[in-house]
Amino acid sequence: MTWHLTPSQLDAYARGRADDIAVMSAEAHLVHCPACRSALPADEAWLQASWAELLDVVDRPRRGPLEQVLTAAGVAEDKARLLAATPRLYRAWLAATVAVLVCALFAAHTVRGGALLFLYLAPVLPLAGVALAYGRRVDPAHAFTSTTPMGGQRLLFLRSLAVLVPAVALCAGAALLLPSFGPAWAPASWLLPSLTLVAASLALTRWIPLGASSALLTGGWMAALAGAELVRTWNTVHLFGPTAQLLWAVALAALLAARPLLRGVRA
Repeated sequence: MTWHLTPSQLDAYARGRADDIAVMSAEAHLVHCPACRSALPADEAWLQASWAELLDVVDRPRRGPLEQVLTAAGVAEDKARLLAATPRLYRAWLAATVAVLVCALFAAHTVRGGALLFLYLAPVLPLAGVALAYGRRVDPAHAFTSTTPMGGQRLLFLRSLAVLVPAVALCAGAALLLPSFGPAWAPASWLLPSLTLVAASLALTRWIPLGASSALLTGGWMAALAGAELVRTWNTVHLFGPTAQLLWAVALAALLAARPLLRGVRA
């Protein structure tokens, strides 16, 4: 280094009194000159206060409202943070779910047989939410969360549970507002099909990505309903009858029992 900053130049730079050209020149020089860096006057009190403020932000980040609610409900702090860091598409799905349920309720009260529309849609609404709760294609933080000790299967389960709870609550609330139809348990007849479809979607992640498995099951459900309506040789209401409820319960139990054998998840 053939030249150095003068004391007056260092003082002007430190106090913010130098012009833009002098500042750029001084910074370019300070990067490569330890002698001038050590001679640069510094406000020790300001440095300590700045470091303390920085460490406060980095080491003790502020918890958001959702994270505070989860920890107050007894969820561990690390799990609450991972659950609170849900993708933005998940929040959009919640809004879309409310809109779909409102439309289904409107149809149920204004169109003859409109309650069936609710039964057709309710089983796949949680399935769509699960698809948007985990995976590299929907979660910007997936690269970080998947490498944590809770990544993979555990995080998939937690995120799915975090989706199911509000989805089931929303659908159950909407079911209570349906007009009277069928037996007393009819408004809840969507629950077992919904849980079975979600469990099947999670089981299929052993072989295909979560988004693909959810889309496959949603498409299969809608295709089955549409096909039955077109052919009219089989009433779609049978999907929600007592015999069907027993079959849904058996299928759900089988999927849950086989879950430990289906390790591995494709995001």
